[in-house]
Amino acid sequence: MKLYFLILFLFLINSPVFSQSDESNDTATSLTDSVISNVNDSLVAQSDINGIINYSAVDSAVFDFKTDKLYLYNNAEVTYQDLKLNSGIIIIDRETQILEAIGIPDSLDNNNIVQLPLMFQGETKYEGSILRYNFKTQQGTVSMGYSDAEIGYYFGEKIKKVDSDIFFIKNGIYTTSTNKEDPEYYFLSPEMKVITDDKIIAKSVFLYIEGVPVFWLPFAIFPDRGGRSSGLIPPTFGDDATYGQYISKFGYYWAINDYLDVNGLISFFTRGRIDFSSRFRYALRYNFTGEVNAGYSRIRLGDDQDFNKFSSDEYLFSLVHSQSINPTTQLNANMTFVSGQSYYDNSSNNLNQLLRQNVISNLTLSKFWEGTPFSLSLNYSRDQNLVNGDIRENLPAVLFSNSTTFPFRDNNTTSFNSGNFYEYISYSYNGNFQHRRTKLNFVNSFSRDTTVRDSRLGFAHNVNLNFSPPSSNINITPFFNYTELWYTKSVIKSFNPIDSTVTTTDVEGFKPVRYFNTGVSVNTKLVGIFNPQIFNVTGIRHTITPSISYSYRPDFSNPSFGYFGTYVNQFGTEVKYSFFEREIFGGAPSGEEQSVNFNLNNLFEMKIKENDSVDNKFKLIEINAGAGYNFAADSLKLSELRTNFNTQIGQILNIGGSASFNFYKFDPVKRTRVNIYLWDSENKIADLTNFNINASTSYNFEFSNRENENDTLNRNPKEIEYFIPFTGTLNYNYSESKFDPLNVFRSSNLSGNLQFNLTQKWKLTFTASYDLLNKQINAPYITAYRDLNSWEANFNWYPTGSFKGFRFEVRIKAPQLQDVKITKQTSNRGVFGDF
Repeated sequence: MKLYFLILFLFLINSPVFSQSDESNDTATSLTDSVISNVNDSLVAQSDINGIINYSAVDSAVFDFKTDKLYLYNNAEVTYQDLKLNSGIIIIDRETQILEAIGIPDSLDNNNIVQLPLMFQGETKYEGSILRYNFKTQQGTVSMGYSDAEIGYYFGEKIKKVDSDIFFIKNGIYTTSTNKEDPEYYFLSPEMKVITDDKIIAKSVFLYIEGVPVFWLPFAIFPDRGGRSSGLIPPTFGDDATYGQYISKFGYYWAINDYLDVNGLISFFTRGRIDFSSRFRYALRYNFTGEVNAGYSRIRLGDDQDFNKFSSDEYLFSLVHSQSINPTTQLNANMTFVSGQSYYDNSSNNLNQLLRQNVISNLTLSKFWEGTPFSLSLNYSRDQNLVNGDIRENLPAVLFSNSTTFPFRDNNTTSFNSGNFYEYISYSYNGNFQHRRTKLNFVNSFSRDTTVRDSRLGFAHNVNLNFSPPSSNINITPFFNYTELWYTKSVIKSFNPIDSTVTTTDVEGFKPVRYFNTGVSVNTKLVGIFNPQIFNVTGIRHTITPSISYSYRPDFSNPSFGYFGTYVNQFGTEVKYSFFEREIFGGAPSGEEQSVNFNLNNLFEMKIKENDSVDNKFKLIEINAGAGYNFAADSLKLSELRTNFNTQIGQILNIGGSASFNFYKFDPVKRTRVNIYLWDSENKIADLTNFNINASTSYNFEFSNRENENDTLNRNPKEIEYFIPFTGTLNYNYSESKFDPLNVFRSSNLSGNLQFNLTQKWKLTFTASYDLLNKQINAPYITAYRDLNSWEANFNWYPTGSFKGFRFEVRIKAPQLQDVKITKQTSNRGVFGDF
């Protein structure tokens, strides 16, 4: 008996520590003395297991002293540190410290194996037919098993764990399909290496779609974690009508750190085209963000003997940057430099880029001084015309601003002293310095391409003075506006009677321009309220805001000011011109002005009682009208009457419009308005010269045979249930221009889009515009989307127009694998073209 306790003591202190769970039906108490007497000396060896191993089993847990193994049967479970294993049978060899798990035959079908090994280690899951794990090395293998990755899952003939986060897979498969039994697609490789929460590396990779091999790659790297991860970017394969078959956007993405990343892409076409592109991004939270893009496209179509030979080298460089240097200083940039429109034609499938005619770039550093009215901005701007190649640059542009300031107001008080009128005097100042450079391209009379370069400097000063005395009903505000312009150039024009041409010559030298206008404005507000007390209407309010202003400006084209010159043309007519017509801010205005301007705004609002405590107020309609009269004009003193309105009918329909009326007679011979009022010549007040009205609505409805829950029992089980939601917008616009009654321009267009789910996985979108006058469809655009479970398909079609064509694309839905796609498109030196 003493020998029994001695052997048992030695076994306990030298063996792994097993802790049996309460729910286990352990039969260890049935072990006989004969088993214990066969314990060998290896029990004395020191164990390499750190921690307690807990186990349980439904049927039995038996320790065989002869083989030094623990057997767990039926729904067996073992937990050790972060490892948890469930299986039909679990065997732990104490001597080798190796665990083995297998399933058990189904009690109803011996050919069906159930309770297959399922192991969790941390957040990693492993499943298979046979699982082995070494407690000493913490390595293991899974036969015919699979494991979840953070993105998708992988399985193979054999999975071997060689480190805490490294696995090797024999004949492995990787997929993101949700159908584990029969995945729609998968990548097959004879050898895979998995680095947990990092990447999956495979060589000799085949992509299978519905069991059919589609293409082969010598190797592939798949991300095994969400977010940013360095690795190869799989290419897109497709066929282009112009450039042939291609491998597009194959490259590498490098997540440098949490603040920087960069990618590089290359595209090959079989018909003489190669593209390069790169994107570099950077960000530091609360400080700055930015992105740099560069692209180059080289095209060589045809050989030297080919009549249709085409060659081009196109490039693009863009920068977007936003930075908060400090709470009062901002730096923002949005700059694009492109070789021309052909870059977008060859490289883009974005309709907005294909249609754009200008590329505008801006770089701005702005600063304001807290507690003061002062602000300063430095700006670089660039306007590139993609059609003719003209470029206009401002480098630099400096704007200094002093916002509205009351110079005579006591800074220590929060309100005006009504006893001192001068405290209501305010001023503002804006100084604008610009250096403008232009490069203009045109074809001269000899059909030669000509480039003209020019450079101009200008400095504009604007000072505004206002006097705003307090008033309870009527606001009266006198004002005075002064502008001074500084230039380093001016022009002189001369007429050559020999060839009847006008020559414009630049004259160097500092030239100032000064002009002003002054006046007074008066406005008030009248409110009328009507309480009809019908239905739920509790009130209607009509707000009238009339305003009138008078403005005076002398005629700065008078020779005494020295801002205008004259020359006599071939008809003997004296032509007046401004010395500063080429300058950045122009010259002084011509013609005296003594004008009175009228404006009347009408706003109608209604209040509806929703319930006892809530009233809903909304706008019925707003109508605005304005006109002016210039007493100093030599003719056409009365300006056009301009009106506009807008209204909204609930949440259903928005309606707006505008109209212009002219009070003077139109001369059909001179094709212009003459100084004769219509009421004197034609007994009518005015002619309608411009009219526009637009209406828009959005809708959301559905077709469905879904029944109420109460009618479910009465439903025909053979009837197919359908549910088709529709959403879209509809816009109508009509415009009419009748300034020249003999040449009236009209347009009437109906546009809209419709989107609906034909089935749960089919989505269709139609976008088009219909010209009601010419009876033709403009820019129709049709898209079809199909959810293919793990894949998605997009079909975009432009049936007519300049960019007639289609683009079909199938890609993997998983965000980290969306570059795995197959594309087919038509092209004619662009993404879209003739079929």
